Amino acid sequence: MDQEFTKEMFDNVDDFLASIDSNESSSSESKDYDQDLYKKWFRSKTQSGFVSVRPWFDALKIKIDIGKTSADGKLLSSTNLFVDACDFAAYLSSIVNGTAHVNFPANQKMGAPTDESFVSYGGGMVDGKPVSRIFKSHYWQNGETYDQSSFAWKCGHFAARKSDSGAFIPDMSKSLSVDMIKMTRAEIATISYKLNLSLSSYAANNKEWYHV
Repeated sequence: MDQEFTKEMFDNVDDFLASIDSNESSSSESKDYDQDLYKKWFRSKTQSGFVSVRPWFDALKIKIDIGKTSADGKLLSSTNLFVDACDFAAYLSSIVNGTAHVNFPANQKMGAPTDESFVSYGGGMVDGKPVSRIFKSHYWQNGETYDQSSFAWKCGHFAARKSDSGAFIPDMSKSLSVDMIKMTRAEIATISYKLNLSLSSYAANNKEWYHV
């Protein structure tokens, strides 16, 4: 996990964020969530970690938690945040059905460096201070090139300032927590299938879901 968020990854991000509202509430930290929809553990010769995808459908959110563990299984770091469940489901489905190149093209203004990228900005108040939370998914990077067969999923927390519109503007030079994991297309297909099933089930059993 040697890649990191950098300022270059978020060209013009201040202009973009200033035009949107925060998509994440600080109250989410105290909520109860459902069980993991998907969890992956990995281990290599040099590192190990996990990714957890967990629904919070009462707010139509998905909690994504990425972390690193030591050789003896102890937690070294963990970075979690929330993304919009329907937006995330649409993104994963587009990767699976081959339309993500059109639906989610590269967009440097939003910090999306490659086609088939997804970026979610949110934030909240932590100990009275604004914190920006950013999720990114894009092609896995090998040096100066990108490998389209797999994706880098990144969760990052950054010191921030809160704009008049309520958006949390990150200071990319002040990272508080950053974790990343490599995801294959097959793994993304599995998550997509499970997420679509769970969203359909939730909508079918909660007629007022669209008021959330």
